[in-house]
Amino acid sequence: MLEADGNESGRDGAGGAGAAAEDTRDTEAVIEAALEPHEPSAGEVAARDRVRAKAEGMAHHEAAAALEAALKSAGDLSRADAPTRAAVAEWQRLTDLLLDHGGPYSTGSDAYVQGQLTARDSHKHDRVAGRASG
Repeated sequence: MLEADGNESGRDGAGGAGAAAEDTRDTEAVIEAALEPHEPSAGEVAARDRVRAKAEGMAHHEAAAALEAALKSAGDLSRADAPTRAAVAEWQRLTDLLLDHGGPYSTGSDAYVQGQLTARDSHKHDRVAGRASG
């Protein structure tokens, strides 16, 4: 399994390093897939919003601990539901962001979040304008 520091865990027994490396690749693939651009479900949006609210004010080490806890709680990430995968992916993104950020997390300074909010607002205005003209 991928730990928050990027190292592999699970090398202590059955399966050995090869199984741990495969688990890490599988976990990374699931996280990358959850971060791919797509129209998120309401559950995914809510999960990411909950993560961002919890992360507000956190430093890198706190986000890394939260990522590790989320990975442990999720278990086999490939079998987890979409909101769980979205939450883990968001913790991974925030941990990566804070690695060289130099300060606590804030949605106000997260360019990714600000871009999403702008896009949502624009999309909302487009739908309202479409209803008004038709």
